[in-house]
Amino acid sequence: MHEDFLQHIWAKQLFNSSSLTTTDGRSVHIVEPGTLSRTSGPDFRNAIVRIGEITFSGDIEFHRTFDDWNLHHHQNDPRYNSVILHVVLSGKAPDTPSQSGRIIPTIVLHPFLNSSIESIEDHLSREAYSSKTNALRCASINGGADAALLNGWIHTLFRERLKEKVLRLHDRLCSIILEQQRMTREPHPQYHETIGEIPLPNASIDKELLKQKFAWEQLLYEEVMDCFGYSNNRDPMKKLAGEITLMNLIPAAAGSELSPLQLEAILFKASGLLPSIHETSDQESKVHIHSLTSAWNEVPKKFSFSPIHPAEWIFSPTRPSNFPTIRIAGASMFLHSLLYRSLFRSLITTVDGKYSSPQSKIEQTAALFASGEHSFWNYHYSFSEPVPKKHALLGESRIFDIIVNAVVPFVCLYAHVFGKEDLFERCVSMAAELPLLDDNSILRTMNKHLIKNKIKIQFAYQQQGLIQLNKKYCAVERCGDCEVGKKIDQ
Repeated sequence: MHEDFLQHIWAKQLFNSSSLTTTDGRSVHIVEPGTLSRTSGPDFRNAIVRIGEITFSGDIEFHRTFDDWNLHHHQNDPRYNSVILHVVLSGKAPDTPSQSGRIIPTIVLHPFLNSSIESIEDHLSREAYSSKTNALRCASINGGADAALLNGWIHTLFRERLKEKVLRLHDRLCSIILEQQRMTREPHPQYHETIGEIPLPNASIDKELLKQKFAWEQLLYEEVMDCFGYSNNRDPMKKLAGEITLMNLIPAAAGSELSPLQLEAILFKASGLLPSIHETSDQESKVHIHSLTSAWNEVPKKFSFSPIHPAEWIFSPTRPSNFPTIRIAGASMFLHSLLYRSLFRSLITTVDGKYSSPQSKIEQTAALFASGEHSFWNYHYSFSEPVPKKHALLGESRIFDIIVNAVVPFVCLYAHVFGKEDLFERCVSMAAELPLLDDNSILRTMNKHLIKNKIKIQFAYQQQGLIQLNKKYCAVERCGDCEVGKKIDQ
């Protein structure tokens, strides 16, 4: 029996989740089942599980039996230190040790299954066949959905997805402010700048606190770092932004400006990815490693952080242009602009330009994220041998991804909080002109089984709308709430 079977059971929750217990008798409540990962490391990422009276956030690993944990050498692999729950189908209950020495709670799933293994296997086979031949329930009958209906529905879904992102960012903004309030009575003096006297809507925290500039810049920092991580390294990138916060960097500078090289050194130190000179044979890498080490030693005031374990970063399968090393280098350039070149204010001003066209705003916004020249990273993707052809630290497609997924919802949140309706609509108008982002399996499915060349997908907002349709309607079978589904039922 393949482990995909267990993963399917977990993803579909085909068991009695209300009575789950660990092998040592503690109750288990699944808050978030996590997201299936196809890369090396634990099977499900970002799960939230309450075991007994304690809520854990981390990863989940699946095996057929207890023995597979040791057979796969997970007990010696630091990548599995993040596992909060070990799920097996059957067997006895020995300890499940992590490399760090922690004993991981375990569930034997078989006694809690809703139906027999044979029935579940049959269901899995039929679902797999259906996904290959007819990925959407309506694929064979949605021909009546014309271009006008699809265009209008996609635009509505884009707005719906944007609204969800704005709400999520609002929650995070409030959390940043409250976290800082718990650490100090007042933000650091250099970050006591406010951003206007515009009346604020009702909020769950003091309205004046929403004007604190540090919280907005930290939020922008976290969201852009998430985009730098792309798909495989989003979690460690956001973790890095949590370890090296803006409120940490300001005191560390001791009143002076940290150079881009010093910021790069700080991020690489915290990432756990800065090697020693002896770990590479490339002479240029040796020189740059020495420069980073010297820059770190020159940081005026050191601060504490917990370095990320190198095993948390994924290099394979990842294209070299998305290696975490070159992304961290690009992040240091962005961080320097955010701290010392008024990037936050420039973004708002650019998008709010009354007399600039959406296309001009896109070009100006993209220019704000252009990383410029770097003697080492323009010819390297990691601390190894150089590549013969020069490349940018941050390519055009990644910059557009940042604008779509970080800048647009961020500016829309700013407009919403400060009651700037004109700014909100200008931002949405700019978003409607952003070019296509990279293709993915969801978009290919929607194009093949719904769009069918009825309309031309040529903007990023259309991709966003299709992703929203697939995730929030098709995947959960909300056909009655879908405009296409309503058309079919007529």
